[in-house]
Amino acid sequence: MLKRWWFMGVLRPAMPAQRTWEPSKEEQQRVLDEWETARERLERLVSARVTAVGDVLRAAELPVGRGDADAPRPGGDAQDERDYSWVLDAFQAAGKLLDEAADLPDLAAAAVLAERALVRFAALHARRAGQSAPRPPERCYYNPLHTAAGSGGPPARKQHRQRARRRTGPREAAADRRPACPSCRKAILAGQQPDVLPALVPVKVSRLRTARMLVPYYSVPQQWSLWSVSACGAYGDEWPGLVLRGEHRRRAAAARKA
Repeated sequence: MLKRWWFMGVLRPAMPAQRTWEPSKEEQQRVLDEWETARERLERLVSARVTAVGDVLRAAELPVGRGDADAPRPGGDAQDERDYSWVLDAFQAAGKLLDEAADLPDLAAAAVLAERALVRFAALHARRAGQSAPRPPERCYYNPLHTAAGSGGPPARKQHRQRARRRTGPREAAADRRPACPSCRKAILAGQQPDVLPALVPVKVSRLRTARMLVPYYSVPQQWSLWSVSACGAYGDEWPGLVLRGEHRRRAAAARKA
């Protein structure tokens, strides 16, 4: 998303700077301008993705209607009920994040949750039709908005053995350490920085001064973000509930106060 990482001199938010480097006012403004440009572009992209998912969900034959006694029931299957409830919550959480996003990872999480809702919805219909559900795509760890990191293939344990056999150096090991889309993996293998999703956080650059800086989203402390440990909601099912309870706003407020 952002290729210019000249502002990465300090990566640990709200901690004493490990270097004497301190951004000038011009550099600080450049960071904020670049962040604002990325935010506007990403908001348009995510809005289109969430809208597209909503169109599919509204047009589809839904297996159950929440609170509607006359709606068709999913055969009394508790798993179907849970899955469909999660689909509704995830899509609602995506819309909430789109409206209330404080930073780029919030917008990315909106797209991730909306798309996961669509995948879960398709799996529910496949199961009800007696078909095997497709394996959910694995998200790129470096930027969950990128193309899928993998498309099925052999089981994870077999993949690990295959990767272990073909590793020939530290770059190959680094490329295998996290799920990565083809573009990010290629960059890592070439010894370059992958196209990482950034987050804007306060960084203490001197004893008396804190600047707003862009850092990889996964380096943000958990008390400031829901998304640093979940690839923007790509893993685990708890995130829609946390968003609907406003946890993303609470953590964003904690970061602003730092």
